[in-house]
Amino acid sequence: MNNMNSGCLSDFNRCKSIWFLFLTELNWNPNAINPLELVPESFWPEVTDLLIEAQYIGQSRNYYLRESDKYMDYLSKGGRPFKLD
Repeated sequence: MNNMNSGCLSDFNRCKSIWFLFLTELNWNPNAINPLELVPESFWPEVTDLLIEAQYIGQSRNYYLRESDKYMDYLSKGGRPFKLD
């Protein structure tokens, strides 16, 4: 893997961490704004493509709320929160 791909994956993993924090915030604030939606152009195009593919950006409010509910359900059943290694 070259440095660009390694950097791209590192940035994507940071975004993934932000995604799960956003889902947690949505649990108590249904009007929270997805921070990944605010700055996708600041990332490499490859990272933006990965965010779209993973459905972390470009989705409806209802989609984000459903994903938040699923994540909270997962955590309430003893699931481990996402954590960067």
